Amino acid sequence: MSAPEEKLRAALADAAESVNESPDAYRRAQRYWHRREWQRRAVMITIVLFLVGIACVAGVWALSGASPGKHVIFNDQARHSSSPSPPGTP
Repeated sequence: MSAPEEKLRAALADAAESVNESPDAYRRAQRYWHRREWQRRAVMITIVLFLVGIACVAGVWALSGASPGKHVIFNDQARHSSSPSPPGTP
C-alpha cells in the first residue's frame, strides 16, 4: 500500500475508535423506522378513504339531482318515431 492509503486508513481507524456506540442504537433506530412506516401507511389510508368518500358523496349528489324526465337510455320518443325498428326489437 502507498503512504496516502496508510494515512487514510489510520485516520479512519482513529475516527472509528472515537465513536461511542450505544448498545440499543439499532433497536431505537428500527423502532423509529417502523413508527415512520406506520405513520406513512396511516396517512395514505386516510387519504384514500377520504377520496373514496368524496367520490361516493359526489356520485350520490349527482344521482339525486337527476330529473326523471330527461333519461337518454329510456327515451320513449325514439320508439314512436317513423323510422323502422331493427328486427327483433319490440
